Amino acid sequence: MIRTVLIIGGSGFIGTHLSLKLREGFKVFSTFGRNLVRIPGVTPIPMRLENRSSGRQILGLVKPDVVIYAAGSNDVEWSERNPKETEKVHTAGAGSVSMVSELSTSRLIYLSNSYVFDGGRGNFHETDVALPGSYLGKCKLGGENFIRGKSVNHLVLRLSPVLGRGNGLQLTFFDQLRIALSRGQRLTLSSNEIHSFVPITTVVDVIGRLVEGSIKNRVFHYGGLTKLSWVDLARRFAKRFGFDPGLIMTKNSMLSKGVTEDGQPRPVDLSLNSTQLIESLKIKPFELEEMFSIFGESRN
Repeated sequence: MIRTVLIIGGSGFIGTHLSLKLREGFKVFSTFGRNLVRIPGVTPIPMRLENRSSGRQILGLVKPDVVIYAAGSNDVEWSERNPKETEKVHTAGAGSVSMVSELSTSRLIYLSNSYVFDGGRGNFHETDVALPGSYLGKCKLGGENFIRGKSVNHLVLRLSPVLGRGNGLQLTFFDQLRIALSRGQRLTLSSNEIHSFVPITTVVDVIGRLVEGSIKNRVFHYGGLTKLSWVDLARRFAKRFGFDPGLIMTKNSMLSKGVTEDGQPRPVDLSLNSTQLIESLKIKPFELEEMFSIFGESRN
């Protein structure tokens, strides 16, 4: 029997890639707000995240076996500039969906991120206390708390920044980097915010495995093995694909907290430890060079 998956935020970067992946083995419904992305084999549904009655109607109509909450931007700077929208999507929207799913038999997977931590030491495990150092992190943690408090069959997947090509409507970091470098334009990025970046291809594979599996009521982390800053990532990308790494300029992260003894900005390490997920799903962790190979050798 073909199972049904409902992707909340299906027109976003991760949601689009999830739709393309899951349509191969599931009946997929995908919600959208302002932007509609048409994908063959996927049924789009308009949805207002803050409207609980709208969510109730959609879940009643679709009757999904699994709901994946992938809505919202994970851009920490955008979130600081747009606090109301950030809270509405990541916290209030998640709360509405979790309350509705509480009344159904749907399994709920909430996609969170590494900004739920303060970046004090990095290599964060699932058991570490979440102390957000940004507004985005606070809203994500609020969404997590709603999910864990209301849904009796849930998973929370915290992701490091996800890299890959966009869906044509929104430019991803990877798109912006590639375009700027190909045009010889300078790009200014943080040199002291550390992450364990991960490619979208493996992210959708992991989520697909979680959808197909029976694990429930757990929090998992997923990131790559290589820890580096946005600047280091961009410069290594430039060298790998034949661009000028000198175009990458540096700035301090907006999450910076003080300086070191030698006067340098204190690193903000938001890297995640993925051991529990790797062992549970029997998957292979990714190194940065393997990630670049997924993007291909083409500069176009």
